Amino acid sequence: MQPALAVIDIDITSDQDELARERLVENLKSCTQQFISPLWVSLMRERADLRVVCLVNDLVQFDDFLVDVIRSVPGVRGTSAQMAFDGVVRGEPLMDVALVNKVWDRRAAATVLVKTQPGLDREVYQALVSLPRHGQVEVVWVVKLFHSRDADLQLLLLGERTSALTGYVMGQVRTLPGVVDTQLTSVLEWLILGHTEDFIALAQRFREPEQRVG
Repeated sequence: MQPALAVIDIDITSDQDELARERLVENLKSCTQQFISPLWVSLMRERADLRVVCLVNDLVQFDDFLVDVIRSVPGVRGTSAQMAFDGVVRGEPLMDVALVNKVWDRRAAATVLVKTQPGLDREVYQALVSLPRHGQVEVVWVVKLFHSRDADLQLLLLGERTSALTGYVMGQVRTLPGVVDTQLTSVLEWLILGHTEDFIALAQRFREPEQRVG
């Protein structure tokens, strides 16, 4: 089976934020199993909760990873995971993320959950993949979550300012026929855990089928 992209949201008890974050990072850095590659952990702006992004090579062992590496951390109140088995991850902006702890300046970032109208799913996905290039916003990925209760598609955006990301979603995403609703969540901080080869493997796994025009 091809690897999957896992986005894991972690709810933290309100008085244990720092302890939980430190222990979680320690666990992720110590995670050497070949079936999973933690790429980064990020702090979400709306709350002091965490998000872990991984490339999963063996879904059979994914539950053990959640239980032993994440849910065993003191202060973790709950977890929810979104799995993407198809979509597009663009290599150039993804490598910008990979360098965030090194030379990347502090740019804005956000994930966008998209609800689509049933029957127009393929049309909306193709429209998002084909969005024209924008001077202030880069689309890192468009991945499919049709099995999820919360959303049908997910985008990861990078930009110069949070206002640019918000404007991009309002003007380019929410205006597409078949888009029912969107939810934007800003990323406050990043800690990159993956190696360069992990990010390359992710981009190759979710390769863009053809070069965009524009």
